[in-house]
Parts: sequence; structure tokens; C-alpha cells
Amino acid sequence: MREEKGLHHVVSGESVTGASLSLQNLARRIVVATVWMVILATTAVVPSALAHPHEAHTDVEFRLGAGVVCGTCIDRETSPWRGKATAQIFADRLFPVASIGEGTFEIGPYVKGALLDGMNIPQIGGGVAAGYQLGKYEALVNVGAAYAPERIGEVRSTGFSSPGQTKHTYDLGFTLRYTIQRYFLSVGYQHNSNGRDLGVNFAGGKGANHGYDNVFAGVGIHF
Repeated sequence: MREEKGLHHVVSGESVTGASLSLQNLARRIVVATVWMVILATTAVVPSALAHPHEAHTDVEFRLGAGVVCGTCIDRETSPWRGKATAQIFADRLFPVASIGEGTFEIGPYVKGALLDGMNIPQIGGGVAAGYQLGKYEALVNVGAAYAPERIGEVRSTGFSSPGQTKHTYDLGFTLRYTIQRYFLSVGYQHNSNGRDLGVNFAGGKGANHGYDNVFAGVGIHF
């Protein structure tokens, strides 16, 4: 009997170790993928027809914030907020397109690598960012797609339950930046969902979810 118990503990230990190694390998792959996407974003080009006297620039930003499942739900009694820490690296390559008023309209690709839900679940994403720069201020909107290897957050309360955020989502965000020489400070909001509630159902067959909402503050540098 003691030998069987000992064998059980060994097997359990091996299972835990194997799971830990798998998670480390996955995290390593996500980091490598994010680095490559950042490199591609910083070397991207657009037709010279879109060129503007202002120069294109690359922005790399580190963000810390808090995210919640169902952050935009109306009924707080059945879907209470459960905020957890988030962190992410956001990089974009913006090209001036046209002058609008006293500012400049810009557009280009972006990529991001994030740790959500208490910094326990990695997520990668990318798409198109569009900004309007006026003096030291810049407003940026990003639209794209994102993927996490696990579902984010599970909500269960009286009269309400949700399996959590789907793995495949669209990626929406709004950021306001203030530039100090080459550096900048930022605040913003991001939303991830499969779009089913909007009739889009980006991740078809993945079921309903109420989205994942994240507010953040960040610091970055212009290249």
C-alpha cells in the first residue's frame, strides 16, 4: 500500500512538472512571436504616395492596468466586477497620411503581447492603428485580432454564469498619449470579445461571452 501511494505521488509530481514545462514552453513561444511581430511592425513600409513631410515613427510602450470580465455589463448584481492586474507591451509603426487642421492623421500596423487575468494568461494580438497627433498630444485607435491559449475569467454568481472570455477575439483599443521629448505617457481602454453580442461572432462556434475590458496607464518611447 505504501509503495502504491509513493508511486502515485511520483506520477503526480511528474504530471505537475510536465505541465509546468509545457506552460514555460508556451510562454517562451509567445514572447518570441511577439518579438518577431514587433520587428515586422518597425520595418513595415507603405506606398510613397501616402508620404507626408512629417516622418514615420515607431512607438514602443509598456502598460500596466486592471482587467475584468463583463466590464461593460449593465447588471452589476448578476455580473460583479472582479478586477485583476494586467501588463502588456504595445508597439506600432505609424505613417503620416494627411494634415487635418493643425494636426496630422497617421496610420500603420501594431502588435502587442500581454499578460491578463492577474498576469496569469498570455495574449498576443495585432492589427491596424490610426492616430491623430496635435502638438504633444496623440489620440490612437487600434482595431485587430487577438489570441490567448486559455479562456480568460469565469463568472459565476446567483442567477448568472459565464464560461469566460473566448480564446480568439477581436481587439479594440483607445489610447491618449502625451509626449515629453522622445518619451510619452499614456492612458487608455481596451476591449476583447468574439462579437457575438454585436451579431459579428468573430470566433464562430465558440459560444457567447461578455467580453474582457481593460484600463491601463503606460510609458513609452518614440523611435
